[in-house]
Amino acid sequence: MTPARRSTPPAKSRAALLALRPHFDRNRLPDPETYFTAELAALQGHGTWRDAVCPFHQDTRPSLRVNTQTGAFRCMVCGAHGGDVLAFQMQRYKQPFPAAAKALGAMTGDRHV
Repeated sequence: MTPARRSTPPAKSRAALLALRPHFDRNRLPDPETYFTAELAALQGHGTWRDAVCPFHQDTRPSLRVNTQTGAFRCMVCGAHGGDVLAFQMQRYKQPFPAAAKALGAMTGDRHV
């Protein structure tokens, strides 16, 4: 008696499988000025670099500088810094890259294949 052959489902194409993988799209990150205004409530000052109360330490006066064009930020007291809104999201909420990118709407695709 020969063992019964299992039928296998048709193989998905490589392109179809890659389309299902999570994909980071930097262009989908939120506008830095809009993001920082929502996250930090009030941005003070005018121009590209603005001041805000730092969420990374107990702050009473604005010590966090944020760039409303690039998303870069730096606290002049505690030293927290980063290059974009994704770095801010990761630090503030202690999220790994995939979770932060997903929270910001920059991760596309499905994890389950």
